[in-house]
Amino acid sequence: MIIRLLVTAAAVLVAAGCGTTEPPPEPAVPAVESPKGLVGVDPCTLLDDSTRATLGLDAGAPGQDELGANCRWTGKNDASAQLTAFTSGKGLSDLTRNRDSTTSRTRLLGYPALETFTARGEFCRYDVGVAADQAVVAVMHHGEPDSCSALQELLSAAIGSLPAAR
Repeated sequence: MIIRLLVTAAAVLVAAGCGTTEPPPEPAVPAVESPKGLVGVDPCTLLDDSTRATLGLDAGAPGQDELGANCRWTGKNDASAQLTAFTSGKGLSDLTRNRDSTTSRTRLLGYPALETFTARGEFCRYDVGVAADQAVVAVMHHGEPDSCSALQELLSAAIGSLPAAR
């Protein structure tokens, strides 16, 4: 009797392991209520002189990386910031899939976002979904008073200057 139960249990476990495996579900990302358009936008044009001066940043230098077109600013006290226009793929859904456990979901300026930062405030990153398939990826090092506060100010200006999505 016991042998029969063990054989049955083993068969159930083997059968359970032989089922088809489905890919993991797409990460659930809240809808964007007032989508903005990033396609064709030069990230260096998203900050005006006043915002850059307030944050202590110089004129930006355009670039390109694996996520898309970007702009990098440097400033006083080793401060630096970078904005990237992520317009390929599925926007924040793609970025959510590739983040680690220290990332938290939040809303920034009414948009769904991911936030990653160091406890002492020297580094902060926000991935902000501005449309279903587009996101602004923003990183700041050594911002003042801390990188997340400074980056929120930078993002407020940058996202506010984006055109509405078409």
